[in-house]
Amino acid sequence: MTVVAVGPGKKLATTIFIGSSSAARSQARAVIRKFASPALRFLPWWDAFTAGRTLLEDLDHIRARVDGALLLFSPESTTRIRNKKYGVPNLNVLFEFAYFYGHFGRKKVAMLKYGEFYLPTDLGGYIHISGSRSFRRGAAVQVGKRTTRELERWVSQL
Repeated sequence: MTVVAVGPGKKLATTIFIGSSSAARSQARAVIRKFASPALRFLPWWDAFTAGRTLLEDLDHIRARVDGALLLFSPESTTRIRNKKYGVPNLNVLFEFAYFYGHFGRKKVAMLKYGEFYLPTDLGGYIHISGSRSFRRGAAVQVGKRTTRELERWVSQL
């Protein structure tokens, strides 16, 4: 756990990596604004990655600095699967989810879903936090009550 003194009572702060696509950065920022506090800190991907390092080098460095990972999934592009058109999430975000899941395990990694998109059924048993059925590239929808409840419940068990 990342230990951070946050006041006279010396409470511990939990630090969570938050990943998203570039198109969902505004939504990730809205999530950070809603939940960040002295007891809960976020390390967003745009502050965490270093030019000149490989993705795996960066992820190895990041995982040592955080207590868990929240990956914001949203439709990034479209594809055809069995002759049906689907939106699919950013593949780097999917890779980061798998990387952190392999390191932290099931309880410390969550998928926050915004928009409608295809996910393989094999990803059905992981922690999903409902964001919104709607998603606007480069913009943010309001963080709703259900999202708040689910994310707070997930954070409480970290």
